Amino acid sequence: MENEKTVMLREIALQPEFVSANIDGMLTQMRQVLASRDPGTLEHCFMIGCGDSYCAAIAARQFMMKATGKFAEPVEALEFSRYLVEDLPANAFVFGVSNSGTVSRTIEGVRLAREKGAWTFAVTVSADNKLARAAETLIRVNATPNIKELPDGSRVVTPGSITYTASMLGLFVAAIAIGERLGNIDAAKSRQLVVSLHTTAAAMAAADRPVHALAEEIADSFTADRRTVIVGGGPNYATAYFGMAKWFEALTRPVHLSQLEEWAHEHYFMTDDKTDTFILLPPGAGRDRGLEQARAAREMGSRVIVIGESGDAAAKAASDIYFAMPAGLPEALTPFVYKLPFEYLACEISRKQNIAFLGFDNKRRQEINFRQIFNSAESQTTEKQGA
Repeated sequence: MENEKTVMLREIALQPEFVSANIDGMLTQMRQVLASRDPGTLEHCFMIGCGDSYCAAIAARQFMMKATGKFAEPVEALEFSRYLVEDLPANAFVFGVSNSGTVSRTIEGVRLAREKGAWTFAVTVSADNKLARAAETLIRVNATPNIKELPDGSRVVTPGSITYTASMLGLFVAAIAIGERLGNIDAAKSRQLVVSLHTTAAAMAAADRPVHALAEEIADSFTADRRTVIVGGGPNYATAYFGMAKWFEALTRPVHLSQLEEWAHEHYFMTDDKTDTFILLPPGAGRDRGLEQARAAREMGSRVIVIGESGDAAAKAASDIYFAMPAGLPEALTPFVYKLPFEYLACEISRKQNIAFLGFDNKRRQEINFRQIFNSAESQTTEKQGA
């Protein structure tokens, strides 16, 4: 069990270097594959995936739309493959996101979209997996897999961290290349966006040590009798969703996800002194509403943990615990950095409280889970059900 925690901690720490080292090569590859294609075929954007990959699609939406000038829709893979793809508009382009490239629903969605004439992209680690073979174009991300085989033949399965970062990066870089090809961004704007990605990698590095230290300090206070609610909006709704996933995967404990506005309409009613409320408060359109939600949560007795920008006095004052993130990042890029507390907290709570990742010390739990994700039967048609 200790080995899996060590592996996860190492992968979390590797993320800044991974982003910095992969931006330029991935962008060059995307420019090459786009050069030979009529940009008129890039009209309606869909990004599909499951789990962390779906979160990556949500995180990339704002950046994708600004860079390309096209409306972009992140869709959970089953919703796309079983409900949306049959009505796919002409000139659609579809990103299927899966680190392993073996997730049945995402493969199914990409295959069916391609059959309907969409330009399909596989955001994955290898040209040899099923997703890459189903798609027309590969966007290769160089992350290590979540399921790792050791030299002795044993396997270590860790909650995703660097894999999630890689999926986001693939989509963000693709957005820049497509924006160039469509003429929505000029050379100067493109250079600015590339610089901003490198700046984001530096911010990830700057946040790493202090976030890990605070997570280690408070890990023991997240006891099994407490409820956890994670609140976020815009691109950081993805971060809240991702944080929920880490709680499930690393701690196998219930946790509640809330969109920033919906907290007041729903989760407020279960908030009390046994509740830990995480609120993502980057500078941006949702910050003022997040401050209101933080105030209400504290008035109901909740311990409020805010993830916000360094120097934001109001956000810090609204919290009981404050994770200060490097200042100056555009809101669209903050998901790369603001997820770090959830990665380190999940790992440190699991480590200190001796909890096996994903409950996979129970081999039956692992077998059933792998069957559900990797061996599900794929739909062979886009015909409407019951039509």
